[in-house]
Amino acid sequence: MISKWITRGFILAGAPLLLGACAATSFNGYVTASPEDAKLVQQGGYSPAATAQIAIVQNPDFNGGKISPRALKKIEEYSISCQHQIDAQLAGPGQSAANGAVPYGIAGMGVGPAAKAAFAGASAHAYALYGGIAYVLPGAVNGLITGSYAMASAKGTCTRDFWEDVVHTDPDFRGTHVVTVFAGKSAGNSIPPALQGSR
Repeated sequence: MISKWITRGFILAGAPLLLGACAATSFNGYVTASPEDAKLVQQGGYSPAATAQIAIVQNPDFNGGKISPRALKKIEEYSISCQHQIDAQLAGPGQSAANGAVPYGIAGMGVGPAAKAAFAGASAHAYALYGGIAYVLPGAVNGLITGSYAMASAKGTCTRDFWEDVVHTDPDFRGTHVVTVFAGKSAGNSIPPALQGSR
């Protein structure tokens, strides 16, 4: 009997962590550019990971409506810097999943006393266990979504703020703007359409 409870405990504790491990590729807030992405950016290339939390747009009244490759490179450099600085300070996917799973699981245990009060002969213990387990996974998913949104917001805002520090220092940067993308970055080709020579 005790080993059964221990097994269930490990499953409950492990599910949010497993979800957290999967979240790095599923939620754009948790994406961070790799050293290979940084090399690509230095070579003047476009990295979807470096721009995972932002979109880059161009005011059509400046620079012929085109984003300068120099502006793109600078924005990607700032974004990578922001990603690494923010990652060190905010909860990652595992912690975010646990942050959602624990309170939801505790709330789900309230099903036990409710069942006992509503149904004669109902086992408060059994229903509490059922409710706790049933709520853990939705809680973990909610934690991942909330954490990713917070990460994307922080990384995107950081990049936009860094860009605003220099946007008026170079004529090539005129009319180029950074927009925070909280969720739902394009899974396909996310190169800004206004980029000069975009492929």
